[in-house]
Amino acid sequence: MLEITGEAKGEILEVTTEETATRDDLQRFEKALKAKKLQEQPVNILFIFKNIDGNTPKAMLEGWKIATHLKSIKKSAIVADETFVGLNKNIENLIPGVEINQYPMEEMEVAKEWLREDYS
Repeated sequence: MLEITGEAKGEILEVTTEETATRDDLQRFEKALKAKKLQEQPVNILFIFKNIDGNTPKAMLEGWKIATHLKSIKKSAIVADETFVGLNKNIENLIPGVEINQYPMEEMEVAKEWLREDYS
């Protein structure tokens, strides 16, 4: 399941994923990211991961289509519970130019403040 908020200009795009991400979820994310890019660039995104079970195979294929939009992202904060495996340097290197920080759930506000630095 995917929930997207913060689509208005000047807001941080927030993408919350619970359990398994589907192809439809990623298509919704791509649509929201495209709309956000039209309002402002660069884009900062907050990803929230809860009770992650993984992605469906179709979602993973859809994810590769989103890669063309990554150059519009400046910063990405990941807030996750213990079900999210986390990032490693190899993943971060696949997205050059994007600053990525990961935070535990209890530091949600810290993550949001870090992303808001560019809006003040």
